Amino acid sequence: MLEVYHAEPGANTLKVLLALKEKGVEFKSCYVALNKFEQHEEWFKKINPNGQVPVIVHDGKVINESTVINEYVDAVFEGPALRPADEYGKAMMRIWTKWVDEYFCPALSYLAWNWMIKSLVKDLTPEEFEAKLERIPLKEQRDKWRITATEGYPEERLKEWRRQVENSVTKIDGALREHGKPWILGDRFTLADISVFAMAQPMPMGYDDIMNEKATPHLTAWYNRMMEREGTKAALTMPNRMREEVKLDDRIEVLSKQGK
Repeated sequence: MLEVYHAEPGANTLKVLLALKEKGVEFKSCYVALNKFEQHEEWFKKINPNGQVPVIVHDGKVINESTVINEYVDAVFEGPALRPADEYGKAMMRIWTKWVDEYFCPALSYLAWNWMIKSLVKDLTPEEFEAKLERIPLKEQRDKWRITATEGYPEERLKEWRRQVENSVTKIDGALREHGKPWILGDRFTLADISVFAMAQPMPMGYDDIMNEKATPHLTAWYNRMMEREGTKAALTMPNRMREEVKLDDRIEVLSKQGK
């Protein structure tokens, strides 16, 4: 029995859903509504004390952290291998997934967080908002919520995160151009592609000025190949209630202007 606690198919949740769909692993979908702050409910914090998705529960064993989840899924479930067979290839894959987690993802996350949280808490009274904050287990997360829901991050910080996003786009496009192969590590589709795509998936809409056929032709071609994969199609059809309920599509233009 595999239970997957997840939100919309985006960012770290999308990363895990992509791996599961690529492997063809059957699982019980346990949707956690982030716009209703279900990740901070006591029932969920009993599963993951950090109050964050995604999380998997496999035969009663709980695993969090999306990159770790994906390596575990590839190791213990049948299906196409998502890691290189040789140790050097695995090391190169981990360099990419580590870079996504430590550089690419945080920059995108802070920019998105800076505009999205105001939408999620705009109908709360100050007292209700403080009550929501008290339920967030990690101090770093509480601070992030408080800053973005009130004054927002200063322009200099936004510009720096956008610079990091631009650097990331250049790095990925350059790597694909240099080896001239279809996937991040060359001829083999791996978890490196999954990690990068999970962050890059909304970029043609939100950052089309820096990721497009003219500026990043190799990255764009790779992105199109990713979108044609059956695993990608299956992952992206998972529930996206936040987009429906919060109307995130209406705010994509705002995201694209953050940090300029």
